[in-house]
Amino acid sequence: MTTAARPTWAPAKGGNEQGGTRIFGPSQKYSSRDIASHTTLKPRKEGQDTQEELQKRNLRDELEERERRHFSSREDKDRRKGGHLLLEGSKREIEDRMIPRSADADDEVEIKSDDESDDDDDDEDDTEALLAELEQIKKERAEDKLRKERQEQEEQLKVKEAELIRGNPLLNNATSFSVKRRWDDDVVFKNQTRGETKTPKRFINDTIRSDFHRKFLQKYMK
Repeated sequence: MTTAARPTWAPAKGGNEQGGTRIFGPSQKYSSRDIASHTTLKPRKEGQDTQEELQKRNLRDELEERERRHFSSREDKDRRKGGHLLLEGSKREIEDRMIPRSADADDEVEIKSDDESDDDDDDEDDTEALLAELEQIKKERAEDKLRKERQEQEEQLKVKEAELIRGNPLLNNATSFSVKRRWDDDVVFKNQTRGETKTPKRFINDTIRSDFHRKFLQKYMK
């Protein structure tokens, strides 16, 4: 953004004293932003805990009063909670004593005989026997599983030992320690350029007499 249109404190004036030789005196004008602000502290007003109000108050009595209210409210809550629990307990006892609403007064109450109680005992004995048998079956299955895992681990160890023995030539009863022949030992055309002399590469600082240019002419221009 250009600053050509902004006014200055000492605008340029045409005259004989041009060229930066004029001497300006100190300006008597100043900006409103240079004026000192907030020269006084903000005092407390009434109701904002001034020093006079704090001197008149008894802070210890206020603290004790708040503590008393707190503890009294807690005691009331505990008392109400205990009464509620007592009411619930008595209500449950009454409901247990009462006859269910679905039962009519004319219905006869069923009384279990001794035979039925004996049948119940027999059923309980049968269930206990079944549970014991089930526990025995679970135990046997767990033992079988552990035995199978142990056998698998032993077999894996044996396989690893056999592989290690076969990998060691000293323990493998090797007949000869000679190095195996390469696959290209019997090839007819092998190392044909062994006796040929390679022409060393040279650098010629001339594009016309360089080896690349000579080969190019020999290949395409001849």
